[in-house]
Amino acid sequence: MLSDLRKSLNRRYLTDPAYAFLFDEDGSGESVALAVGASSFDAENADLLEVVAIPIRGNRLLASRRLHLRTGPSAPDAASRDQERAALDLLRFVGARPLVGYYLTFAVALIDRLVKPRIGVQVPNPMIEVSSLYYDHHRPTAGRPEPDLRFDAILRHLDLPERGTPGPLADAVSSGLIYLTLRPPAA
Repeated sequence: MLSDLRKSLNRRYLTDPAYAFLFDEDGSGESVALAVGASSFDAENADLLEVVAIPIRGNRLLASRRLHLRTGPSAPDAASRDQERAALDLLRFVGARPLVGYYLTFAVALIDRLVKPRIGVQVPNPMIEVSSLYYDHHRPTAGRPEPDLRFDAILRHLDLPERGTPGPLADAVSSGLIYLTLRPPAA
């Protein structure tokens, strides 16, 4: 209920009606694994270098339908326009579907910084943090230690493939696999 109220309030601040679809009810049953590459881990100042979004439908990652954008090195004002364009393209690709990822708050904060001046609101999509899903499945109890929430440790513990060379594509695929392994059963 609180998320519905927040969504309703956010919709009022939307300055570009072309993005009203972000507030539509999602009936696709899909989620989108999201990962970004950035120049630093400071979302307020980092440059968006790369963004990968992979749809998840049923028990499958639809990697062939992924969005994979890179922003090029160029003059500061041109790079800024390029980053904003990539962030807006991401919003159009994702629509109202929930976002899935590891350290998703960073990725969304970076996207928010780029899109809010243009459309008046932050990314309104529901977010599913895979490390939280993992923690919920492996809560510490008597005789069971705190779970290791590092990305590669989660993959190892769940017997999922290693990421290989870390990067947004590998991170999005791995986040999607963790989500598919741990998500709650469909109602």
